[in-house]
Amino acid sequence: MSTKITVIGTWAIAVLVLSAAGAVAQTAREAAIDAGAVQLTSEEIADLIVGKTVTARLGEKRFMFFYGTDNVLSGKLIGGNWSGTGYYGITDDNRVCLSMKKDKGRLRCLALLRLDGTVRKYTVDGKMTFELLEFQEGNRL
Repeated sequence: MSTKITVIGTWAIAVLVLSAAGAVAQTAREAAIDAGAVQLTSEEIADLIVGKTVTARLGEKRFMFFYGTDNVLSGKLIGGNWSGTGYYGITDDNRVCLSMKKDKGRLRCLALLRLDGTVRKYTVDGKMTFELLEFQEGNRL
């Protein structure tokens, strides 16, 4: 009987430890929401990017992306040798999905969250990718 209680007690402790570890492993998206970030709606995303050149930062690198009204996406690394084209679309569930030709058709869907006037893109697993810095009308590439 005491062996049974010990096994049950060990199981309960393991569940509590794993639950606590899961609570600590918060994604960047969850942390942003906890800090007050709000996910942009499909309409807000469209107003923000369609027909505009967006300057974005990923780590130390800066990029410019043009989101054409025809769903064509063009981009370049500022001060670097990367450029590319692809396509994008805005979903009914408040995400922007995009694919660059160099990714061989791989489609990535991202949520855009705004916190204190700053817009950031987050992957489906909650990782922050780009911080959107500037929005200019037309193609500035």
